[in-house]
Amino acid sequence: MRERLFESLKTYSNSGFYPFHMPGHKRNPESGPLAAFYHYDITEIDGFDNLHQPESLIKAAQERAAKLYHSKETYFLVNGSTAGLLSAVSAVAAQARKLIISRNCHRAVYHAAFLNHMELHYVYPQKLEGYEIAGPVIKEDVRKEIEKILRMNGTDTVQSGIKKARELIAGVVITSPTYDGVVSDIEGIARLVHSFGLPLIVDQAHGAHFGMHPGYPANAVSEGADIVIHSVHKTLPAPTQTALIHRNGELADGELLKRYLRIYQSSSPSYLLMAGIDEAISLVEREGRSRLERLLTWRNLFLKEMEGCRNISICPLTEPGKLVICVRTSFMTGQKLYDVLREKYHLQMEMAAGNYVVAILTMMDRKEGIRSLLTALRKIDAKTAYMDSKNRKADWWRTEFHPVIDMNLWEAYTMPCEEVILEEAEGRTAAEFINLYPPGIPLLVPGEKVEKQLTEVVLAYLAQGYTVQGVCNNRIKVLMSF
Repeated sequence: MRERLFESLKTYSNSGFYPFHMPGHKRNPESGPLAAFYHYDITEIDGFDNLHQPESLIKAAQERAAKLYHSKETYFLVNGSTAGLLSAVSAVAAQARKLIISRNCHRAVYHAAFLNHMELHYVYPQKLEGYEIAGPVIKEDVRKEIEKILRMNGTDTVQSGIKKARELIAGVVITSPTYDGVVSDIEGIARLVHSFGLPLIVDQAHGAHFGMHPGYPANAVSEGADIVIHSVHKTLPAPTQTALIHRNGELADGELLKRYLRIYQSSSPSYLLMAGIDEAISLVEREGRSRLERLLTWRNLFLKEMEGCRNISICPLTEPGKLVICVRTSFMTGQKLYDVLREKYHLQMEMAAGNYVVAILTMMDRKEGIRSLLTALRKIDAKTAYMDSKNRKADWWRTEFHPVIDMNLWEAYTMPCEEVILEEAEGRTAAEFINLYPPGIPLLVPGEKVEKQLTEVVLAYLAQGYTVQGVCNNRIKVLMSF
């Protein structure tokens, strides 16, 4: 068995070699407060392989990851899942220029569509019954969108439809799990998409732990997706910015994928980041199942203790790695709960939304941390006034947006634009993305009409202290009017 990447870095750092090469810190302990990390930080030197043409250390590490996830090919990503999404979409764009995506895809998917001059067609996720959270993508909605495109191009028969689909549609992109932890039927969607001869790309950034324990969903690779992206750093013990991209089957061109990975990834990849991925894979191999088993036990005890709360509840419809903590029956907003947990209890949540916050649970959580969250929520619940249906606050975040597309994304993103006051933008065409961050899912895409309901919701989010990207000093960018 080959030595893991980090072990090789340690060996080299203690070898006595003087570095007449990059990086500029030269592993000198006088390099500043991060000098301890620099000790293992190198560039592509003899014996350490090359990410863009791996033959030894990195190749072996990627093969270990492929074995863990049961993929045909797996590649390290040091520019995050963003680089993976850009590469995946670009690889399938060679087939056609129409792309079907779930509307709640990360902004990187939209950027990939822009770079490849693609025409986007949306599948809107269902709403979770009783919760103001985007639900799963439904297989039949994907079918309807494929068939709609075929009908618009004069194709109705099954056999000619398959041939025409390949000519018209580059593929389908689904996010599962969502930022909130909602999982779609990837296996069913994959079978459907493949019946039309199309590739399925799954952004599973938040599901790198899937398939590691029977109490969690299966990973999208094993469910038949053609390209899957995992953010290792989101749910596994790895440094921020680390991710994986997997390819299966023959519907996605492997050589094209590698070409775009070379384009979108740094030509000077961090060996510390790559070593971090390799070490995370090694830990999951050794301890992943047992650690997830322990976490599930803690989570179940947490849920049982929360049953007595009147105003705060946990959404039961997400994968176990996410706690969606809802305040539907109180006067509190998600942002208010987020602020109280942070400022009073020193508990930093992942994100806040309209009437909930999201906490991420991973195999590296500690029992005392989960207990602290439980104690805080029970105290907050006891001090929060209950609200019956007659007095319930207006849920301004409930609005579902199906914006009117006025112009292709690529065209709109390259045309002259101007800034206008948000309230005066109604009827104009957006020239920039508008989205909450996190999670980075667009409320409005360049080329879409600005509608009154959107401006009202954005203003409400801003008033509540949420971060809305694309809005600066209450102004947004719209296409220039003539």
